[in-house]
Amino acid sequence: MRKRATLAMLLMVLCTRGAGGRPQDSAASEPMQEFKFIVGTWQAVVEAGKTPKYAEEMTYAAILEGKWVMSQQLLRDKQGAVVYRDCAVYGVDPDTHRLFFHAYNTDGSMDRSHAVDAPAGQWIFEGTVYGSKRFRDYRYTMTKVDEDHFNVLIELLRDGKYEQLSATHYIRKSREAAARVQ
Repeated sequence: MRKRATLAMLLMVLCTRGAGGRPQDSAASEPMQEFKFIVGTWQAVVEAGKTPKYAEEMTYAAILEGKWVMSQQLLRDKQGAVVYRDCAVYGVDPDTHRLFFHAYNTDGSMDRSHAVDAPAGQWIFEGTVYGSKRFRDYRYTMTKVDEDHFNVLIELLRDGKYEQLSATHYIRKSREAAARVQ
């Protein structure tokens, strides 16, 4: 009886503290933790010598007690009028334990994506746009450069291979953002 009680106690300690005897850090293994560096407001960096047609701003806000991240992309013309907007929700799929995002676009289309394996500091999402005449299958790669810079590479799947559509470098404007859709 005493052996059973000792074994049960040992199993309880291992389950609550992990095999190394230390308390488990479930937040560190949570896929969303590293991704949350993105929370804040970001502005696309314009390449030297180029004049963009639109000013672009990306906003990311933690929502629902930090379990999800909501984003909004706004493109404004030279007069400041919004000409394009989308919003997305990033989260962790409870079945696969991988990041995903669903986006909702001005033209009524929507994206569904899921993360694939990527090195630390990089998030690669493969997805499909439903309802768009312009896009279908794509890869969306976000790469953290440092705490205040990240890159986005968008590639479209054509004839079985990905071809670059755009590459954008973003700089942080703020570390906070309101969870709202304009």
